[in-house]
Amino acid sequence: MAYKALYRTYRPKDFTEVAGQTHITRTLRHALEKDQVAHAYLFSGPRGTGKTSIAKILAKAVNCEEAPTDNPCGECESCRGIQSGIINDVIEIDAASNNGVDEIRELRDKVKYLPGYVNYKVYIIDEVHMLSTGAFNALLKTLEEPPAHVIFILCTTEPQKIPLTIHSRCQRFDFKAISVKDIIEKLNEIIEMENIDIEKAAVEQIAVYAEGGLRDALGLLDQAKSYSDNHISIDDVNQICGAVSFEKQLDIVTAIHEMSPTRAIEIMNDLIAAGKETQKIVVNLLQFLRNMLMHKKLGRPGNLTSLYDDEKFAKLAEATSAHELFLYVNVLNDALNDIKWSNSPQLYFELALLKMTDEETTSKAKMKDEFDHLRERIDRLEKTPKQPLRSTADIDSPKNTADETKTTETKKDDETIPVPTSSVNKKQTTKDKNESQNAEQENSQVTAGEEQGEPKADDEEQEPLTCEDISKTYDIHFVEEVLNNGDRDDKKHLRSMWDCVTKNNDDDQLSRYASMFEIGNLVASSNDKIIVTYSSGGMCNRLMKPSVKKKIRTIMKNAFDRDMDFMALPEDVFKEITDEFASMWRKGERDISLSPIVCPDLKDLSGEDTDEDNEETEQKVIEDARNLFGDIVNVDK
Repeated sequence: MAYKALYRTYRPKDFTEVAGQTHITRTLRHALEKDQVAHAYLFSGPRGTGKTSIAKILAKAVNCEEAPTDNPCGECESCRGIQSGIINDVIEIDAASNNGVDEIRELRDKVKYLPGYVNYKVYIIDEVHMLSTGAFNALLKTLEEPPAHVIFILCTTEPQKIPLTIHSRCQRFDFKAISVKDIIEKLNEIIEMENIDIEKAAVEQIAVYAEGGLRDALGLLDQAKSYSDNHISIDDVNQICGAVSFEKQLDIVTAIHEMSPTRAIEIMNDLIAAGKETQKIVVNLLQFLRNMLMHKKLGRPGNLTSLYDDEKFAKLAEATSAHELFLYVNVLNDALNDIKWSNSPQLYFELALLKMTDEETTSKAKMKDEFDHLRERIDRLEKTPKQPLRSTADIDSPKNTADETKTTETKKDDETIPVPTSSVNKKQTTKDKNESQNAEQENSQVTAGEEQGEPKADDEEQEPLTCEDISKTYDIHFVEEVLNNGDRDDKKHLRSMWDCVTKNNDDDQLSRYASMFEIGNLVASSNDKIIVTYSSGGMCNRLMKPSVKKKIRTIMKNAFDRDMDFMALPEDVFKEITDEFASMWRKGERDISLSPIVCPDLKDLSGEDTDEDNEETEQKVIEDARNLFGDIVNVDK
């Protein structure tokens, strides 16, 4: 007897032997059990997934002598006759070679005749999408209302080519590609029955190369059995499939990662000389890189074969960043598209290898890794509690940094008198600094330890210098309320009317303050509260004085015809606040609470009721205005 291929020998004989299509077999078995079989079915899906096999099983089930039953018995004459193909009431038609109107008309004429041996005539039309438009039209009426003894089963790999009028007359079942796990399980059953000596890795490789088709997997196993003498190795499988071995893939990717184009191209030339197709090599490398990403991101998920337990593979996956892997995938994918339409595929593969090992190209991926690292560091720093700032005197006098924990000594009447330098008053600190400099010019002696910034044993420990409490004037709760309830539309509306600040306040008593207020930049609004930023802290202090603030609220009432409160903040302070707010918002926090406002340039003005501006502050305001608006600013004395 002639040899029978494995995929024909082990074709499923009932629903229990079907692999990977549980959603279809379960539906059909319930319909058979309840005797509710439809008159027409449409089976669609990839090649080798069981469409024709299930069609034959369904034909046996409806004609089984034990019907209605959810599964054919396989023992009665009807089941055996349909299985062997000797009962001609189950008709298989290849639509690729019988796609004309005449063939379908002949089929339509024969449908009306009763079956000769079984209860139902079953027409299995394979590759039905190959029928012509005229043939489909000739089949429509018969498919819609066939005789009671006829069942149509249409099978196709391209359902999108079938007219919707055919779809609507059939129950459609979509077959899915069979998983690697299910294919391996089925292969192991057949290997055990056939007593085939094969490596576990070779079975897994066959399942992967089958790409979801069990028929293709059995065909590869049959081919590998014929190729090898007694034992089937993974190299045998790679050889018959024209695929690149795992070790060669690992060598190429390692050479790319180590920026060695010479080594990568040498491996490529060896593979092509061994008869491997360039397109196949690129596809295998893409699969290898995909598996590296899966290993890196998911830690070897279950769909990776045992090959990827290799220690070298794991180390390479950990050493290569995700950005680099995505870069390699993009480059190879572009090369694959070019190879498909080129007469020189090797040329595009070489260029791809050179591009992946180019320092300038890979630097982009490395820069992204560095940005990710910096972003992580910034996130950690944002979670660290903020340290209190030093006083204004210390910021203005860098030399005082070394003297924070010591006292300076001045000589008077041959006695050394310790003088503390931690004054909170800026003017007093400046005065002390000048006196210290004068004392040095008068040859006052300072110990060596003090010159190096080392405190004496008998020095008193000084408290760390901090900014004054400004929360009464610059209350962070005000800012929190505005930002948590911000209204962009209202901010845009107020900005469009911002020139009304001076236009609607032209009397002598308010115009001066209106001009100062208008210099600011409206940055946030919550309808009844706004935040305005200025370039200097001095301007903010002047506007936040209670007496001035009262006038500004009157100015806003005249300008915008509604009662509003405001807070003036330096631009850099507001930027720090919004950065903190945005970071917490991105983490999913709402009703955000912020850190208190700390700024050496801002003062607590809650106790000041008058607008006593000195000449220096006024000059600063004028300079800020001229910096913003140029020579158009006029100062009325």
